Amino acid sequence: MSSPIDAALAGPGSPRIRAGRPATRWTWLVLALVAPAAFLTVVIQVYPTLYSFYLSFGEVKAGKVALVGLDNYAWVFSSPKFWQSTQVTIVYGAAFVLLTFAIAMALALAFNSRIRGKGFYLTVIFVPWILSEITSGVIWRWMFLRDYGVLQNLLGPLFGDVTILATPVGAITVLVASNVWKSVAFALLLLLTALQTISTEIDEAARLDGAGLFRRLASITLPLIRPTATVVIAFMAIQAVNSIGMVMSVTEGGPGSSTEILSLFMYRQAMDFGKFGVGSAVAVVMFFVNLVFALTYLRALSKQSALGGR
Repeated sequence: MSSPIDAALAGPGSPRIRAGRPATRWTWLVLALVAPAAFLTVVIQVYPTLYSFYLSFGEVKAGKVALVGLDNYAWVFSSPKFWQSTQVTIVYGAAFVLLTFAIAMALALAFNSRIRGKGFYLTVIFVPWILSEITSGVIWRWMFLRDYGVLQNLLGPLFGDVTILATPVGAITVLVASNVWKSVAFALLLLLTALQTISTEIDEAARLDGAGLFRRLASITLPLIRPTATVVIAFMAIQAVNSIGMVMSVTEGGPGSSTEILSLFMYRQAMDFGKFGVGSAVAVVMFFVNLVFALTYLRALSKQSALGGR
């Protein structure tokens, strides 16, 4: 009997496979095609991850790793800077996720109705998404320069003519706004796709029963797109935890360390202070945080696929 792989590969023009004879050439072909991607995955993702786990239990001295047990983790969890960075990450991440989801949901509801120029508006909204984090961050940083920044000159006088990026509240606000500006398009795409799967008859029936916009949103729309909404929230949370590029290009973690999120704290411990063991320990902590969000993301994605297949 031929294997499922052989049956999948077999087409109208494929040579017939004789019963009882294993078609090893097709198996080798599949392995040959998968091997490059598997090799790159191991080299780029699996090996660095495993090495970070190993390095988190050691200290690099003269290019060699000396094992120190749990000392790096003890230092991390007793460091006030770590907990400050954790607090900044939570505040920044919560604001970023909530604002991105709210704005994307509002735009998705608007684009799901009949409006003129929908294609043009979608194109404009998607321009920030195609830019890199560094490019987007530099644009926002320039807009808040003390002497030449357009938004600094417009908004600065409203707050006592201060440099907005020089204040902790202003810096975290600009950082959140820049990330929302860049990321809202992706959330909009997912939510708009989910809204278009909802039958208009359901919404019309609720409207005839006297349900208002917010009642229909809370009782019909959000429950029906819950898997997609969970995917969006989990993806944005992962992005918030790991968005070191945007933080470096907009605020560099300042003023002081008021916008230093965990990923930047990890980078500075390893690259600026040479504490590769401590940096790896922070990376391991972030790995498990990302793992929780990733599992939530995958679970919601599987539910979404199951609902779509019905």
